Amino acid sequence: MDVDELSLVERCENLMTAVVETRKQYGKKCIDYQHKTSRVENQLLQLRLESFANYEKRKLPQFDIDDMALNIEDIKAEIMEKQIRIENLCKRLNDTQEVLLQVQNDNVTKKMHQPVTIETLMARAKARHGGEM
Repeated sequence: MDVDELSLVERCENLMTAVVETRKQYGKKCIDYQHKTSRVENQLLQLRLESFANYEKRKLPQFDIDDMALNIEDIKAEIMEKQIRIENLCKRLNDTQEVLLQVQNDNVTKKMHQPVTIETLMARAKARHGGEM
């Protein structure tokens, strides 16, 4: 073998050992990371279990069924009123949008927004008459 080939083989072997060492280190770091994440997850689960265990159980209040029926009817009426108001607002919104679209498409409004100067008036006149002025 030639000296250049030998040094090339040695360089390749050195690179391969560097790759192997890097993979080993990366694998160790991945394993450490998995252990740490597992530990943190276990701590979170433990905290959740402790919070559930420390939670005070309270009795639900007792309600009178007749009062509840009256309250439900009041709530239904209130919901119906609000639903009608919302429908009216939607109709008004659609009407307003239509008016805005008409105003935006109106030629008079477009002309009102254009600046009125002698140069623009002359340019419009020239454009109408085909530049004969």
